[in-house]
Amino acid sequence: MKKLCLILLFPLTGIFNAQTHKIPQSTKDAFKGYWMYKAQYFTNSVVIDFEPGKDFATFKDIGTGEAPPRTLQALVKGNLLIIPAEQHQNDYIELEVIKGKLHLRVKQVTWDNQGNIMNSNSKLEEKTVFKRRTQRD
Repeated sequence: MKKLCLILLFPLTGIFNAQTHKIPQSTKDAFKGYWMYKAQYFTNSVVIDFEPGKDFATFKDIGTGEAPPRTLQALVKGNLLIIPAEQHQNDYIELEVIKGKLHLRVKQVTWDNQGNIMNSNSKLEEKTVFKRRTQRD
């Protein structure tokens, strides 16, 4: 019986280890950094970072600096960073780097009284295009 348990245990450990995936260095290089969007009367800033050993990116929305920054976890999916919608927190967000600029797209999400996402036909909307900055201005 002990041998049977050990035989079953080894394949299961391989399955659980396969669940975590390493983020490619090219993805980290494309997204990591300080990004800024300048408008006529305000500046909006975000910081994207990757912690060693984690399978997600840290997205820190600094905004204009008037309110405390918000930190969200972004999942890597192909060449995108995805921030899933959370009730009372944020809508569905996709981030993509195109020609050296960070494109942020948002899909508005509607929630029902039980906290479930209602079926919505809203499409992704390009909201903001950020430029990478090497230092904070």
